[in-house]
Amino acid sequence: MAELRRGYVAESVSLIDEPPQITMLYSEYTLKQLVYLRNHLNREDYVDCFWVAIILGMLHANHQKNGASRGFSISMPNTFAMAPGYVERYIKEHGLVRPDVDVFAMLEQRLDRIDLPTARRDGGKTWSHDATVPPPAWLIGQKPKLVFTSPPYLQVIKYGKYNWVRLWFLGELPAEVDQRLMASASLSRYLDFMKIVSANLRRVVAEDGYVCFVIGDVRRGERDLNLAQEVWDNVLQAQDWHLHGIIADAVPQQHKVSRIWKHNSGRATKVDRLLLLSPTPQELPEITPPSWAQQLSFAGART
Repeated sequence: MAELRRGYVAESVSLIDEPPQITMLYSEYTLKQLVYLRNHLNREDYVDCFWVAIILGMLHANHQKNGASRGFSISMPNTFAMAPGYVERYIKEHGLVRPDVDVFAMLEQRLDRIDLPTARRDGGKTWSHDATVPPPAWLIGQKPKLVFTSPPYLQVIKYGKYNWVRLWFLGELPAEVDQRLMASASLSRYLDFMKIVSANLRRVVAEDGYVCFVIGDVRRGERDLNLAQEVWDNVLQAQDWHLHGIIADAVPQQHKVSRIWKHNSGRATKVDRLLLLSPTPQELPEITPPSWAQQLSFAGART
């Protein structure tokens, strides 16, 4: 980051091609730094990829009561971005002022708080792959012991649409991202999608391994649909998976991001459910239901 800062010359960065929905979020001082970093960070490089991830998490965030910004933008939710038109009206109605924040300094401060290990640690693999097409040969050959994933819910959220700011930084178009992702209000189409995905995962996961799907309940008219149970009853059971349990995690309203949706508050997922599966029966400890009544601390954990 120090090297990037030394190479930064504000006068050499042009904002002429940046869209108005982006320029309304950031001061010129801040946006020039972001554009410079976007153009100079190489996502094929491990270190640069790390910085891109940190930046994505700080592109937009709410401001503290004393006016300090947790991110680089005008005050807005950090989990997802509201529609550009809504944000534009909100800025005008509330007289929001784009903050002059030093992106380099904020990234260095964030780095100090992360407490990274002193030596590099090699973990697993990450890759981009359409789960509805056959898995790559190298993955079938390596047989991972755990696959933990959250398939799209039944048209609860458009991932591209609500990440339009982050996608700007990544050089992606929200509409194209959403077009590539499975999204449907049809239960039968969703179950057909899950049949293909789970069959492909069956070819991949080790015989003594596990697959965990996180699937939330969805609203169907005036009732909540237990989508996880539907997937088990209509898809996974017929494929002869072993079910260890469907663990319900009811999210209290005060902890939900959707609490800011005003009239639609609470109408998104009320309960997330975790389907814990394995290709063959395995012995596991008794499952303890999750609780929001206690704080879990991982301080000092280095595993």
